[in-house]
Amino acid sequence: MNSQGNGFGSDRIAPGRGNAALRRMTLAWSRVHDGARGGLATAGRLAVFAVLTVGALATLAGLVLLPSPIGSAHVAIAAGAALLVAAAVICAVDDFHSISSDVAPQRERYARLIETLERRLEKMQDVHWQISESDVRYRDLLDAQLEVILRRDEHDRLTFVNQAFVKTFGIPADEALGRPFAPRVIEGSGVSPLRTGDGERSRTYEERLETTAGSRWIAWNEHVVASGVGDGFEVQAVGRDVTEDRRMSAALAEARDQAEAANRAKSRFLAAMSHEIRTPMNGILGMAGLMREQHLTEEQRTYADAIDQSARALLTLIDEILDFSKIEAGKLVINDAPFSLAASAQSVVELLSPRAHEKGLELALNVDPMFDAPVVGDAYRVRQIMLNLLSNAVKFTDRGGIAVTIAGRHVGDDERRLHVSVAVEDSGIGLSTEEMRQLFTEFEQAETAVRRQQGGTGLGLAISRRIAMAMGGEIRVTSAPGRGSTFIAEFFVKENSVSSHDAKTTAAGTTDHHVVLLALNHRMERASIARILRAAGHVAIEASMDEAQSVIASAAAEGTPVDRLVVDVGCDARIAGELLAAARAVCGKTLIGLVTVNVLARAGLSAFRDNGFDRYLVRPVRAHSLLRQIAEHPGPEGRSAVELAAGGATPPAEKSLPRTSADAAADVVVLLVEDNDINALLATRVLERCGCCVEHCRNGDEAVKRAIAAMTGGTPQLDLILMDIFMPGIDGLAAAKLIREAHARMAAENPGCLPPLPAIVALTANAFPEDRARYLSEGMDDYLAKPFDVRDLVGVLDHWVPSRSAVGPRKGAVAGR
Repeated sequence: MNSQGNGFGSDRIAPGRGNAALRRMTLAWSRVHDGARGGLATAGRLAVFAVLTVGALATLAGLVLLPSPIGSAHVAIAAGAALLVAAAVICAVDDFHSISSDVAPQRERYARLIETLERRLEKMQDVHWQISESDVRYRDLLDAQLEVILRRDEHDRLTFVNQAFVKTFGIPADEALGRPFAPRVIEGSGVSPLRTGDGERSRTYEERLETTAGSRWIAWNEHVVASGVGDGFEVQAVGRDVTEDRRMSAALAEARDQAEAANRAKSRFLAAMSHEIRTPMNGILGMAGLMREQHLTEEQRTYADAIDQSARALLTLIDEILDFSKIEAGKLVINDAPFSLAASAQSVVELLSPRAHEKGLELALNVDPMFDAPVVGDAYRVRQIMLNLLSNAVKFTDRGGIAVTIAGRHVGDDERRLHVSVAVEDSGIGLSTEEMRQLFTEFEQAETAVRRQQGGTGLGLAISRRIAMAMGGEIRVTSAPGRGSTFIAEFFVKENSVSSHDAKTTAAGTTDHHVVLLALNHRMERASIARILRAAGHVAIEASMDEAQSVIASAAAEGTPVDRLVVDVGCDARIAGELLAAARAVCGKTLIGLVTVNVLARAGLSAFRDNGFDRYLVRPVRAHSLLRQIAEHPGPEGRSAVELAAGGATPPAEKSLPRTSADAAADVVVLLVEDNDINALLATRVLERCGCCVEHCRNGDEAVKRAIAAMTGGTPQLDLILMDIFMPGIDGLAAAKLIREAHARMAAENPGCLPPLPAIVALTANAFPEDRARYLSEGMDDYLAKPFDVRDLVGVLDHWVPSRSAVGPRKGAVAGR
């Protein structure tokens, strides 16, 4: 079917055939022209001859008619006639030669002109043929397109359509051309087709149109183009069928919505699971802790420890799964706030030091002095990374030691931006190249007997790496089987507005400098302590116990006598005492002896006390504790070994909380709002042993009534409210809001007569940082996550009721309610 319109298509003429025809036509014309010129010349000559001949004949006739005899007149007539004939002949000959000389140059000129015209005609025919071929190719190309292509003139009449138009709308090309195109629009986007006079050069829009295939969505892309006729313009429109694209997009959107709904459902399920598991876990851990404070047999203590360790392992597993779920859902948020990186690292090391010391491992911490000042970052996530790396090192190291090194440097144009490197080096089982490749893959662990024995989900490192990447860093590992591993976590923080110079000056705290002999066999810890001392300006000498005697003598001989001697509690106390006595004999009796001790070996301090040692340091050694104990007057915290031996033989985990006396039983009234009986019993026992009177409510309704009664004086005044979040009836957030509104209303009605509103602390199994932020933003004063550590609960109590030990009994308060 012919789909051409104005300006598209023509008859094709082969260039060879056209040139030959033109040449034949030109030669014929030349012959006709030359014949005509020759005919004209001959006719002129014949006319002259005819005139002369007629004259001659007339003369002769006159002569004949004259009377005879012939006279002179006759002779004259005859001579004249002869002359006429001669003149006529001469003129005819001259004219013939003149005409012949004029025709020759003209003929050559015409021949050259004809040749030039012929060449130009040949070129024009070639160009015409090429244009014709181009038009045909263009038309074929447009007809081969799947998109609808059309052109409209300024009157909206179609000037061109392709075959896709014909197939899509069922209108033959010869019927469509010259008429407006007005398809049936079922649904439009509100954009009208482009017109040449609109002032726009292009426009795109979509319409659902009636087509031969039914209702279809067509996406139009329209442009104003030159019409090719004069200076006019046309609109060229290209329409693409996007029905399937729209259907696929809708399907993808629906799938995305379903996936997001599934993610939300999964998040809700995991949050509910976390809450439901943490609630009984709080009871298990809390009751196990209370049990361990009792007088137990060795077998009973073993069972209690097993319960505690198993529950904490399960809690770690739950935290890892929930963290990974949040990361997969893209909900990992980095919350920047000022914190002490050095203190965070120290707390992590101290948390894991009992486990490391149980295995006989050295544990050293080296922190760059630049981190004595606070930094700005996410303390929770930084601690999570360090805890994971160090706990793995302790788990997979059976001998030797572990060194944690934290270094920093300024990077980039921002002077406050710090690059932090946390390196955890161990002497454990090590990793092969293949094991390192899969190490950071979720749910993957290196398959060795030791790793299977240690257990775990394989999520910890994957989560830590995602966190490091979220803070602009990475986690790398170098290792070899049997040679230990070094994990390096890198991330970025910022300096706090407080100058590091001021912080370092405050941290040093002393201008005295001492010569300290570190007679320690633990090389990692010895090097770590030496670095701290040297950074503070002290002289640190490292030696083993066997080398200590000679080192003391050499130092005295060089004029730098030792005035501080540090030994480890694991050495022989008698040998250490002899070394201390010899050192004092050489260096002076003011020499002070210190003992490093881990939390599991404090019972051995009494032997060192008997051998003259004055002070102690708990491993891993804190920088500020070390510098304070090294000082000439350490202050009240630098207790003597006598005091330590009297009260330090029991590890901290086995120390009992202070028990209340009868006089102090009603010092503080705490309203405990908790629907779980076991958790309520645990919190009640802990609070009672801290000298509190506990009133228990099972839901939010009861809590609101009890708080209002306290405001009106009907019941004892409350000092603190511990509020569970998820409870039947009114939840914790709603109950807290009602209590605050009631207090505000009563305070407005009775200015100056109402006691202050007690702090309301959220007590919940939702343990993520965003949960804390949400509860605080919705009216809670503080937050305590389940399962809570007894020390955390005591800390909350001390913070919000600081005067609890000085407050006397209150009227109406009943202990243990």
